[in-house]
Amino acid sequence: MKRLLCAVSLAGLLLASSAALAKGPPHGGHPPGHHKGWHSGHKDWKRGEKVPVVYLEPKYVVDYHHHHLAPPPPGHRWIRTDDGKYLLIAVATGIIADILLHH
Repeated sequence: MKRLLCAVSLAGLLLASSAALAKGPPHGGHPPGHHKGWHSGHKDWKRGEKVPVVYLEPKYVVDYHHHHLAPPPPGHRWIRTDDGKYLLIAVATGIIADILLHH
């Protein structure tokens, strides 16, 4: 049942991302998920906050062994933001569970 729930959640995220990308940039000129301030260098990330959908893309996922990070709990993964911070996020929701500011 958990696998089915995870698969359905992941499929929903992928479909939503694909649909947003197909639309192209909004009138502000930023691509979907790229909001002013999110990628501008310094973001005050907070536990419990949801990361922008762009950070759910595979290119932001890091190998925790390679980066000497703690193994993520089931259903979580480490990502590296554009400002160089490592965030432990829940895969299904994108909610931040932990933050490493200086690694």
